[in-house]
Amino acid sequence: MHQWFKGHLSESNLRTKLLLLFSVLILLPLSLQGMVTYRHFSATVNHKTEQFTIDIVQQINTNLDRMLKDLERLSLMPLYDQMVLSILAKYNGPMGSGTWVLSDDYLKMKLYTSGQAYNRPEIRGIHLISNSGILFSNVDAMSADAVWDSRRDSWFSDLFQSDGEWTIIPPHEPSYYSSPSSESYISVARVIREPKTLVRLGYMIIDVKVEAFGHILSNLNFEREASLLIVDDRQRFIFERVEEGGVSAYGELLKDGQLQEMRNRQKKKLGSRDYLFVQHHSSYTGLSVISLTPIAVIQKESREMMTFTLWFAAVCVGMVTGLAVLLSYRITRPLIELKKAMARAEQGNFNKRVTMLSNDEFGQLGRGFNKMMEEINRLFHEVFVLGMREKEAELSALQSQINPHFIYNTLESINMMAIQRKHAEVSDMVTALGKLLRYTIDKVDRRIQLWEEIHFVDSYVRIQQVRYGGKLQVLYEIEDEVKDCLIPKLILQPLVENAVYHGIDDREEGGTIWISALRFEDELLITVRDNGKGMSETEIEELNEAIGKHTDNQSLQLSGHDELGLSNIFQRIVLMYDKGGSLTVDGSPGRGFAVTITIPL
Repeated sequence: MHQWFKGHLSESNLRTKLLLLFSVLILLPLSLQGMVTYRHFSATVNHKTEQFTIDIVQQINTNLDRMLKDLERLSLMPLYDQMVLSILAKYNGPMGSGTWVLSDDYLKMKLYTSGQAYNRPEIRGIHLISNSGILFSNVDAMSADAVWDSRRDSWFSDLFQSDGEWTIIPPHEPSYYSSPSSESYISVARVIREPKTLVRLGYMIIDVKVEAFGHILSNLNFEREASLLIVDDRQRFIFERVEEGGVSAYGELLKDGQLQEMRNRQKKKLGSRDYLFVQHHSSYTGLSVISLTPIAVIQKESREMMTFTLWFAAVCVGMVTGLAVLLSYRITRPLIELKKAMARAEQGNFNKRVTMLSNDEFGQLGRGFNKMMEEINRLFHEVFVLGMREKEAELSALQSQINPHFIYNTLESINMMAIQRKHAEVSDMVTALGKLLRYTIDKVDRRIQLWEEIHFVDSYVRIQQVRYGGKLQVLYEIEDEVKDCLIPKLILQPLVENAVYHGIDDREEGGTIWISALRFEDELLITVRDNGKGMSETEIEELNEAIGKHTDNQSLQLSGHDELGLSNIFQRIVLMYDKGGSLTVDGSPGRGFAVTITIPL
């Protein structure tokens, strides 16, 4: 490391060394002071934040005790009301056996439960249930069942097994509510016994909205990015407020018994974040309030202090840099000018000279550099420039020679003249001819896509249509799915030309040529058909038989229709596709002639 730093320092320029020296003199003491201050400030802030979190958790548990103690006292009230006890005793029996209730009893119990729930927005419903399942509630009769079988709800077993003590039932979905709802409630419940005989008369259930627990937090300055979890003495979930954008921590803490093993003020990693674990247990309710505060939130003020220190250090670095640049400018300026002049010389600019010439060593270097540039510039013009002129002359001679594109350029010039003189037909013919030449000069034996061959045929047809006027009409029937199929190049144009010259040329009324392509199973069928003079059935049979025997060109000259290369096309198809490809002809006198090519796909 030392050798690396020493080597890089020796290679640095003078201005860089001055900047480095000033930076070290300022930043070293500043960095030490900042580190000591940050450590002390961070430790103090973290301790205060942890203590504040503990105080908040204790206050939350105190508020919970106050709310639940009020609900516990509410659950004791039926024990001191003889009317409630007598009505519950009247409907005694096995659970689920109750069927009806007197309207007078219903109204009395409705009035009693409604009075108990008055001005208590946190309560969803107060329910008095007899042993037989008759349910008296302050809830509207359309929203709660009049008879309820507690055996349908698994959570009721905790209340049934309690011995008259009040109990807290974790979030559940009671089945006695008639309207379908997925809303859960936390209930405070108690077994109601006759005070003298201790005979079980029924049950009292107070359903508390889950939001009531959230309202407790809203009155406290609890960190928004922290998570809060409430569990009972059996580690069952009661309530959780998840941090913004976070996920539930209950399952992670409960896994493998971690919740029981964790100590207060312990740091815990959940997911990708570290948290401070703070827990407070209430001996009265048996509930534990757990706070999970991200360590990043606790250290937020520490990071702000570090940010301030870094910004202050950046300002100092900027001031040091400006001072170093100002002081080193006059010392290093001549060297920088000389360096720039040398860089321009490396790029081939030998005309620049160093203008800042003093009487010191830098001035002597500048004058020597200027003399060297003058000599190099003279040699450059004598040797290099003359050689460049010779190369340019050779290049001009080569460019004057005719290349393969000379014909294309000439056709383009003719096309422009035709356009300027408004000879549209001449322009169309020249353009089509240019496309034909470009297409045919390319490598002949390669395969191309069908649509390229169709475009080439269309250029040829345009020339023939100008020649024949309105006597020639060509129709295309090409399926979209076969346009990209590969076919041998230059197999359609000879067929179209054959149809023009030997099928339609002699007819005064002209004619029509149909070009079709379709897919049949795994084969591509291409047909060129005209409505010209056609051939006799005998001639057609002899021509197809001759083609099937792979004979030479002379044996295929059975008709004028083959003069433009039917045999040539057939031989190319056989060479490329072997027995998978074929060429057949068909027609009749006066109804035209058709050639069909089959190509395997």
